[in-house]
Amino acid sequence: MNGQTILPIDAPHQPSFDNFVIGPNQELCAGLSSWPCGFSGFWLRGEAVCGKTHLLRASCLSAAESGFLQAYIDCLELSVSGFVDAVGDLLGRIRQGADLSVCVALDHVEAVRGEAGAEEILMALYNVLNDGGADVPRRLLVAHRHSAGQLSFALADLNSRLRALAHYQLQPLNDDEKSHVMTRRAEQRGYRLADNVLEYWLRRGPRGIDQLLADLDRLDQAALEQQRLLTVPLLKSVLGY
Repeated sequence: MNGQTILPIDAPHQPSFDNFVIGPNQELCAGLSSWPCGFSGFWLRGEAVCGKTHLLRASCLSAAESGFLQAYIDCLELSVSGFVDAVGDLLGRIRQGADLSVCVALDHVEAVRGEAGAEEILMALYNVLNDGGADVPRRLLVAHRHSAGQLSFALADLNSRLRALAHYQLQPLNDDEKSHVMTRRAEQRGYRLADNVLEYWLRRGPRGIDQLLADLDRLDQAALEQQRLLTVPLLKSVLGY
């Protein structure tokens, strides 16, 4: 046999606060990982692949572990009518329980900008979260590349509410922090990523963390199939640099 068939039995990577490399984002992560009673709202901004989606999903996971009603909604993945239906269903569930703790995370919120029905139901969601009981946590998280002040919604009241959320600019990871992410991901799969491999990789390859992690998946698969250690020669043969 020249190769080995590998079945995809690894559990999918689950974004959490524990596996997020905080870097210079300590204040934001401290705020997200605590759940004070009453309403709290966060607007996360930053370039693509800086960790916004990771933190939205991590917040929902933390909320679920605490028994909260939680929802992560990627506005890009839904049609406008799909968004309206999803938020409408969520509103119904929140209104049924005055003492319900809730966390709602909206990713790529620009996808519903200018859509009257979507903006109106988003405003209704804000109101029901903000007007909820003071004795339970109610949280709204919104993510976009820019601040709310740079993203104008047609509904004036929605603009003012979203601009009042606590705004945080996520800072991109430096090379040491990228190395830490990749090392931890490898350790979760049961092997060590050698320092010389990481040094060569970051010096020669793409620098975006999303591409680095996708390439790590390719290398992991190749190492298993070929029954080899993940070395610089294997990296060169698989990734081509």
